[in-house]
Amino acid sequence: MIEKRQIGNLDLYVTEIGIGTAPLGGWPIAVDEQKALETLETAWNKGIRYFDTAPLYGSGMSELRVGNFLKNKKREDFVLSSKVGRVIVDTDQSKAAEKFIGSPNDKDSNFDFSYDGVMKSFEDSLNRLQLDKIDILHLHDPDNHPDHFEQARSGAIKAMIKLKEEGMVTALGCGLNQNEMLVELAKEGCFDCFLLAGRYTLLDQTSLEKLMPICENNNISLILGGVFNSGILIDPSPESYFDYTKLDSNWFENLTKSLVRIPKDHESAEFWLNKANSIKNACESFDTTLKKAAIQFPYFNRTVSSCILGMNSSNQVIENIDDYNRKLPSSFWQYLKDNKLIDERSKII
Repeated sequence: MIEKRQIGNLDLYVTEIGIGTAPLGGWPIAVDEQKALETLETAWNKGIRYFDTAPLYGSGMSELRVGNFLKNKKREDFVLSSKVGRVIVDTDQSKAAEKFIGSPNDKDSNFDFSYDGVMKSFEDSLNRLQLDKIDILHLHDPDNHPDHFEQARSGAIKAMIKLKEEGMVTALGCGLNQNEMLVELAKEGCFDCFLLAGRYTLLDQTSLEKLMPICENNNISLILGGVFNSGILIDPSPESYFDYTKLDSNWFENLTKSLVRIPKDHESAEFWLNKANSIKNACESFDTTLKKAAIQFPYFNRTVSSCILGMNSSNQVIENIDDYNRKLPSSFWQYLKDNKLIDERSKII
């Protein structure tokens, strides 16, 4: 059984595991229609009732697939989140199709944080999803360009508030890979939740410094993405990735260029690999896996409402839910804290 948690102070509850559907949009490998449907069906049968998607994922392909699946379900039986900040456009040569494998070659996504852009993106999403409202609407990546944040403040956020006032949206959120901008957005006073990728995980708890306290004080729930930190928390090696960037000697420089986030001075590929492998060794001494510990760690913190796990097969769904259900002993978590493998402020009971 998958428990549910509240979003903010709203009458809205999500399962502690949500299915992230970027993989069903072709990231990082192609997934055919039948396999996508089977993945969603398995997630439903195993108790997942929270579905996260976005126009970006396959230039609308993920939303189309999720919509086709959910159209036969009772609307009150599931929660769906999508995102604004990009508009899908027609094109002769899609750049998005190079990243989202198998997605349409004649569609692309362009950033648009204007008021009108958000309204168009939202309407297009409703059409693809075959829905008349969206439960959680996230502002998506307003940190990819220096101008986007201010554009979002003057346009996108106002449009999102309007949609909520009109009953078209239940909760407002923002999805980012960094803490700092979410701290600023929390001061806007209009957000019910944040989709935070990679900053409250078994490896990286930097959100505890400023973001987590401000969320707790303002009834802002955290929905977590990137609980495996792009793969390093499954198999830490120089071939693995952290923050979507390969952990080779150029990791720091490449991450900085990517604009996913700006790394701190003390960070390096060696630093993160050493830490991940130390946690992996601790897991092995307790006869468990790094992946299982990564899935279970966030839930001790009640500010966390759900973890979104990107999944592209029925087997992945089954394995992840099994890892969620088979709880690790309290002695394991205490060992991690005693050996300073997790932040001392991390909640473990």
